[in-house]
Amino acid sequence: MTTSRFFSLVATLLLTLTVSAVTPTTKQSVTAQPVATEVQGIGGHDTHTDRVIAQHTDVYTVTFRSGQEAWVYVSGDGDTDLDLYIYDENGNLIDSDTDSTDECLCTFTPRWTGQFKIKIKNYGNVYNEYQITTSAW
Repeated sequence: MTTSRFFSLVATLLLTLTVSAVTPTTKQSVTAQPVATEVQGIGGHDTHTDRVIAQHTDVYTVTFRSGQEAWVYVSGDGDTDLDLYIYDENGNLIDSDTDSTDECLCTFTPRWTGQFKIKIKNYGNVYNEYQITTSAW
């Protein structure tokens, strides 16, 4: 196991433990202030399962390569509206999927190799368990 994969798994575990500690085990309405939870290291065509609590945003940092089609796919559990936003390293919005479902797909071709932020926003009043898959490396 590579060092970066190890730290990615540790970060995922810590996020899961943190979210589990504050997320009800049964879906119920919660009042929460919007916040962002940042996780490093998804990519390599792996599928990552996570849970974004009500009115919160999960943030991932990934590397996309210049000239290669990049894509991010998010599939939620169907209970809330999820929106997907992709930002470049300068904070510019590159692509988004903001319809009223929790199935999101963004595709684009980066002009340079660099770090991009993936933001998944839950607009519902309950958590949404989702899977995210990217073409990032």
